[in-house]
Amino acid sequence: MSLFHTMSLAGSIVVLIYLLMYVLTKRHLPTLWHKVYLTVNILLFLVPFARFKTEYAELINKCLQCETWYQGHNVVKDMIEHTVFVYRNGVYLSNVVMYTAVAAGVLFGIGGLSVQLKRYLTVYKKIMKGVERYEQGELVIRELTKGRKRHIKNKVYLCHGLTTPITIGIIHGRIILPAVTWEKGRLEDTLRHELIHVRAKDNFIKVILALVVFLNFYNPFVYYLLYQWNLFSEMYCDEKVVANKSLGETKDYINMLIDFSENQEDRTMPIVGLNLSEKQLKERIENMKRMKKMGKRFGKMSKLAGGVMIALAVFASSLTVYAYEERQIWYLDTPYEKVESSYLYSDWEQDGRTEIDIKYDAYEIYVNADNIIFFVSEEGKVYYDVHTETDQMYRACSHAYASGTIANHIKDGKGGCKMNYYDAKYCTKCGHVVYGDFVKSSIYAVCPH
Repeated sequence: MSLFHTMSLAGSIVVLIYLLMYVLTKRHLPTLWHKVYLTVNILLFLVPFARFKTEYAELINKCLQCETWYQGHNVVKDMIEHTVFVYRNGVYLSNVVMYTAVAAGVLFGIGGLSVQLKRYLTVYKKIMKGVERYEQGELVIRELTKGRKRHIKNKVYLCHGLTTPITIGIIHGRIILPAVTWEKGRLEDTLRHELIHVRAKDNFIKVILALVVFLNFYNPFVYYLLYQWNLFSEMYCDEKVVANKSLGETKDYINMLIDFSENQEDRTMPIVGLNLSEKQLKERIENMKRMKKMGKRFGKMSKLAGGVMIALAVFASSLTVYAYEERQIWYLDTPYEKVESSYLYSDWEQDGRTEIDIKYDAYEIYVNADNIIFFVSEEGKVYYDVHTETDQMYRACSHAYASGTIANHIKDGKGGCKMNYYDAKYCTKCGHVVYGDFVKSSIYAVCPH
């Protein structure tokens, strides 16, 4: 599996775990937990766990003292589809369809995000042209944030033609309110709601979420993630606003949301506001009623259980490193020719092996470390102090090169290893190595060295 698809799988597993446990978590864990879990889930779609496959997989195997199916069975596998061959006059890719699909997905994601950002900038400029500063709103913000260690200086504007409050700006939020006569209570509730979005950097997270959706447009899990994150980011703001309100004041806040929802014209603006889609509004209202009815009942055990669940979900997601097949790049100093096949075996047998196989596999007795590069001269002398750097020290040496073979032993992190062999020249004075043509690769599911 490619790195791109492995990252998509990692995020999808966390969404699947959330789906399976949603009935329980909705009842027994707070809204903030849902928002944190879903935000972590967004990031997991973009974390390249698989790039650390060797180190991470080896650590997991040591900690769990386990043997994978791959290690416990004889495996024959074609390696060509995971290798890029670079010749003097061309490049050979065995799995062109896969590379094309990945490239198309990435280009679609970047293009989609670019269109969304352009749309956002258009909306931003259009709105900011018709606004006027609302000093009364800024005074209310100062009152709401009085006594906080971090002083908040958000600007508030009125906009004619706007029908619902919004927060605009990816990093520093600007609160834009409809140009209507505001009652003090509704003004305070609205600004408190928008300030929570600003402090949580919800607009910034929404941009990252948009990138995830566009990059994984083929994946149904990302659309569920998009819906749930939008829902719980609004629920969290609602709960913070009505936390200390009476039942009657909570009803007034709900009525305000309904009023804005009825007047809302564009529900798809690329910004955060009161997010008043009809379905989500019903769920938010039910959540506030349930919270007022049940009161606060999430204690330390709920927080501990929630933290453990997030940790376990991330761990399960990280295990997707085993699905990643590292792409090898082999540089060959020869004209282009199509490569037919290259296999790995978990147990080598003498039958059917060529003289070249026997010759180079004999060099494996010189392996004395987990990851090592060594040179074997044509006379059979072994050198471990090899250097491929090209700094001034090696350029200044009057080289005395010996011809032979470079052998590179590489652990794969799953208990297996690979031996790469190259024709090479080694300087017996300074240890500098000049690589020649790639010769062969021996790959073991279980490292015998």
